[in-house]
Amino acid sequence: MNPTPHGPTPRNDPAPARGVARERIHLRRISCEGFRRSDGLFDIDGTLIDTKPVPLALPERFIAPGGAIHHMTLRMTVDRQWTIRDLHARTVEGPYVACGEVAVRYAQLIGMKIEPGFTRSVKRLFKGVLGCTHMTELLPPMATTAFQMLWGEPEGFGAADKPETRQRSSPLNGCHVLRLDGDVVKRHFQHLTD
Repeated sequence: MNPTPHGPTPRNDPAPARGVARERIHLRRISCEGFRRSDGLFDIDGTLIDTKPVPLALPERFIAPGGAIHHMTLRMTVDRQWTIRDLHARTVEGPYVACGEVAVRYAQLIGMKIEPGFTRSVKRLFKGVLGCTHMTELLPPMATTAFQMLWGEPEGFGAADKPETRQRSSPLNGCHVLRLDGDVVKRHFQHLTD
């Protein structure tokens, strides 16, 4: 199967490694799942797991091949206006016993709105010793998952917003295809730019 501009690629590789042998030495998996709740809110479950195919001897842990060096989970609950209504963070596995102690700090996100500048605010709140690098790295893909999840709702994005804020809470102008002066927006989303 040949890759096409709009079709699937034959492998998960970004590009073929022509004539070069490769050996995996690290695997980071990030997954984000969205759920509609019976109370009208939405959950995004984020997971980050780092593994190596070889054993790893750390000062406080021995990790067997394929075992998790980092395994962090976050559950973010949001409403239709992208306001974080609840957040639970957990370190399942960390390189040090004390890694999980910082998880409670992530509750500071409750009440914050996922909107432009969210990632910058998160990095400021949890920079350096104020947070866990891996939990903080997990939050931006969870935020974009919230947008993807609510995009698929019957009301679509921006439906609950006032007209003056509707465009700001949508993905419009967020990539080259959804630019405000582009053909896709003119054909499908003009009602959000009026």
